[in-house]
Amino acid sequence: MEIGPQAKSDNKFTRKYRKLQSEYRANILRVPFGFGPTKNSNTKYGNMLINGEKTGHNFISNNAFMFAKQKALDKQINKDLTLDEYRLFNNMLSSMPMCFNLFSDLRSLLLDNQKEVSAIVKTMFKELPWIDKVLYIDVEFIPIPTSAYIDDKSAFDAMILVEDENGKKGLISIETKYTDLLGNNTSSKTSLKDEIITKNKIFDTELVKHIKEKGYKQIHRNYLLTYMFAKKNKFTNFSNVIISPKDDSISVKEIADLHSHLLQKKDTILKITLEDIIDRGSSSPNKLMSDTMTKFKNRYLEK
Repeated sequence: MEIGPQAKSDNKFTRKYRKLQSEYRANILRVPFGFGPTKNSNTKYGNMLINGEKTGHNFISNNAFMFAKQKALDKQINKDLTLDEYRLFNNMLSSMPMCFNLFSDLRSLLLDNQKEVSAIVKTMFKELPWIDKVLYIDVEFIPIPTSAYIDDKSAFDAMILVEDENGKKGLISIETKYTDLLGNNTSSKTSLKDEIITKNKIFDTELVKHIKEKGYKQIHRNYLLTYMFAKKNKFTNFSNVIISPKDDSISVKEIADLHSHLLQKKDTILKITLEDIIDRGSSSPNKLMSDTMTKFKNRYLEK
């Protein structure tokens, strides 16, 4: 089966992964390609699926597919969820289904074996020494009401609630990126965020001035949402983690830039490569997780 059309406008980074997903669709799934990137697009791409909401082909496990369908239904009662169903079920290049593929089986395992999940998460996020026990895992999580946090529809791609050895709770907020890199799109609502960064003395004057002129980029909003969710819930520890391929150099530069402007808690934002996360998860003695990580690696990373 042919891999299907690629995008001439892709940069080298995106071109590689679009081809990888197109090959997976053609050679592993063996299904025809569809239209994209949006529901009403009339252009065909090799990384697009057809009727993914029925077939589940964008997911590496039934747990991931079922959880994604549940989140799609959640939009009926939570209008703040910005989940794009067509992208979720049909775009193989999107980081949204990738996040469900990465964390859904771990979330399911938590229902039966908290101790094992805690050991796996400690290994996957070994840069965070305060993880002792995992309490909760979610994907596409938006704290509500949004007006109580940063007053926009920013969300955590995934979040893990943990305890340290003293029983103090901590938060791992996660941003997953595949080819859709950290964005420069700004938020129209700024008054509450302005108040937060001033009152809590989070950023230095140089960054505050830049934000006033240019607006809050995604990395700023994600960090502030993490900060405020941890503060309001009185979590002792928190960290905003970006997970993306090792050849994503842009996120590394953005994190380094934010580090240089943080007035406190400089260790509360970091990048862990997608390759490291998968390698660490693959070392788990749990068969469900080792199988999931193997499937994930075959789907998303170069051989």
